[in-house]
Amino acid sequence: MNVEALYASELRRVMKDMEKCRREGDLSFAFITDLHHRASGNQLRAAAAVRELARSLKLDFVLNGGDTSANGPKSDVLAAQREMAEALTIPGVPVLTAKGNHDDNSIYDYEQKSGTVDHVVFPQETRAIWSAASEGVARYDEARPGALYYYADFPAKRVRVVVLDCTDHPYRRKEEGGLAYLGQWHYVFSEAQLHWLANRALDLRERPEWSVMILSHVAILQENVFGADRPIMNGEAAWSIVKAFRAGERMQAVGGKGEFAYRIDADFAAQGARDVLGCWFGHVHHDQVVTRDGIPNVSTLNACTLREFPESPKREEGSVIETAFDIVTADLGARICRLTRFGAGESRTIRY
Repeated sequence: MNVEALYASELRRVMKDMEKCRREGDLSFAFITDLHHRASGNQLRAAAAVRELARSLKLDFVLNGGDTSANGPKSDVLAAQREMAEALTIPGVPVLTAKGNHDDNSIYDYEQKSGTVDHVVFPQETRAIWSAASEGVARYDEARPGALYYYADFPAKRVRVVVLDCTDHPYRRKEEGGLAYLGQWHYVFSEAQLHWLANRALDLRERPEWSVMILSHVAILQENVFGADRPIMNGEAAWSIVKAFRAGERMQAVGGKGEFAYRIDADFAAQGARDVLGCWFGHVHHDQVVTRDGIPNVSTLNACTLREFPESPKREEGSVIETAFDIVTADLGARICRLTRFGAGESRTIRY
């Protein structure tokens, strides 16, 4: 059987499984992450499958967990990112994308020892690529024109999706050349982003009974996360905000270092306890759920054709297991997320 027939069969299976588990009023979305795409690469087949499922199932949105492109010369990286943004998008289904640690391509100049920033994809360029795919639903931090964190509201489902930027550092060039901070390895939530999260993104006082879900490329906290490499600076502060939001409590936090010092004061008591439909992440190329303070932290297998760990499922180019992504349906009343897998790996059920 050729690859097109294999994909068609897998599409039929996923749609049949979705018919069994989805109920009217459920929130439904695709979650795909770590495509590490090169222009004209085989992950265009995965993107086409996401588009077909988004159209046929009338999904609310597509969630892209970041690391959309492989690293290389800037022109190649931009071409791959633009191609994937277009490939994932259909009218009426916004694509919400988190910036991954590979997506600024800063590692390429570092590895080439160029001493320049000639191959860096700057935040404004990233935002320009994905703004059309988010169909105008993305609400960015108005105080920071170059920010890559935002939220999107879905009023029919009373859900807000919050997308965080885990490499929110200044793109400042050093005197001797190169960037002061490389997105490849420097994970941080800035004080501005923390304030925005606490006082804007999670301010639902005028939206009673609304829930949120959160996306960041790297898990907010790394403890017990399989495949984790390094923590996000100020991740503890971000988690304290999310935890207080869920409980409907006040929180205060002071910490950080240097230009990443922070002082946060947020009070969620007036809006009361709210549901968090999971903190979703990629980066680790592994399926897992780490429950922290009653909130599931959910990662999905990488969509690119790479078997990262011996514990990971087999991958094979030219078959449906060359990729992996989930179609998620959230029963908001029962507080259950059902993840139907396309490609490598298994379907899952998560309670929140």
